[in-house]
Amino acid sequence: MKKSLLAILSLALIFASCKTTDKGAGVMEDDQLGLVVEDEEKDENKSEEPVVIEENVDNSDLMGAADKSRENAVACGASDFYKDAFDANDKALKGIKDASDGKDHSAELSEIVKKYDALAKAADARKLKNRIDSEGLAENDAASYKKGEDASAAFDQMLAESASGSELLGNASEMYDSYYAVFFVSYKKMADAERKAAVEEKKNADSVRAQISRKDDYKAYSDKLKDGDACYVSRDPEGAYTNYKYSKESFAALYADVSEKRAAAQKAIDEAKAKVLEAEKMAKEADIEKPLGDEKIDGIEDSETVLLEEDVFENPDDAVIQIEDEDSLEKRIKEEE
Repeated sequence: MKKSLLAILSLALIFASCKTTDKGAGVMEDDQLGLVVEDEEKDENKSEEPVVIEENVDNSDLMGAADKSRENAVACGASDFYKDAFDANDKALKGIKDASDGKDHSAELSEIVKKYDALAKAADARKLKNRIDSEGLAENDAASYKKGEDASAAFDQMLAESASGSELLGNASEMYDSYYAVFFVSYKKMADAERKAAVEEKKNADSVRAQISRKDDYKAYSDKLKDGDACYVSRDPEGAYTNYKYSKESFAALYADVSEKRAAAQKAIDEAKAKVLEAEKMAKEADIEKPLGDEKIDGIEDSETVLLEEDVFENPDDAVIQIEDEDSLEKRIKEEE
C-alpha cells in the first residue's frame, strides 16, 4: 500500500515539473508529440515564390508617337545624313512591334522617339551648314560657325558611343542653333541692303508717275516690299530678303519701262512740233510770194498746238504708296521681341 502511494506521488511530481517548464521548452515537447506544427507551416509558406499575373499594357500611343517622329526624321533627311544610326533606331522599333508581348515598353519607346527627334534636328543643322558653305556665309559670324562645327563633331562621337536620346537631342539642338545664328545674321545683313535698294527703285518709279500709268503693277510691287517688312519684323530674314529683292528688281524694271515710253512720247512730241515749225516756215515763205490772208489751211497747225498731251493730275503724289521708314521698322522689331 505504501509502495502504491509512493508511485502516485512520483507521477504527480513529474507532471508538476512539466507544467513549470518555460513556454519554449513546452512548445518543443509538444512539437515532439506532434501537437504544434503552426511554425513549421509558416516557414514552408515563406519559401514559396509569389505568383505574378502580367498585365496586357497598351503601347499604341507611344508606338504612334515613334512612327510620327520617324516620318519627320525621314523628311528632314536623317536617313541620308545618319543612315547607320537611323537604321539602328528602326531596328529597335521593329523589335518592339514584332514582339507584341503586351509588356510595358514605354521607356524604350520614349528613348526611340528622342533619338529620331535628335537625328531630325541634326539633319536640319547639316542642311543649314551646307547652305552656309555653298553661299559663303560663315565669315558673317565665325564664332557661331565654329561652335556649330564643334557640336557636329561631338554629335558623331556620341552616336559612336551609343549616347542616350536626351544627350543626342541636346547636342543636336546646340548644333542647329549655332549654324542658324550664322544664317540669321547673314540674311539679315542681305535683307537690309536689299530693302534700301528696293526703296530707292520705288522712288525712281514714283518720279515717272508709274503709280498712275501702271497702277496695278506699282501696287503689287509695293505690297511685296511690305511683305518683306512683315517677314523682317517676324524674324524671318530670308523671307524678307526674298521679298525685298523681288520688289527692287520689279520697281527697277517698271521705272525703265515707263521711262522708255515717256521718252518715246516726248520724242514724238518734239518731232511733231518740229514739223509744225517747218510747216509755218514754208507757209510764211509761200505767203510772201502769194498772200493767203488769215484763213487757216488744212494740215498746217499753229506752233503752240498740243499734238500729244501728257497726263495731267491734280496731285500725282496722292497716288504714291507710302512705305514704313527704317526707324519705325526697327521699333516694331523691338516691340515683337
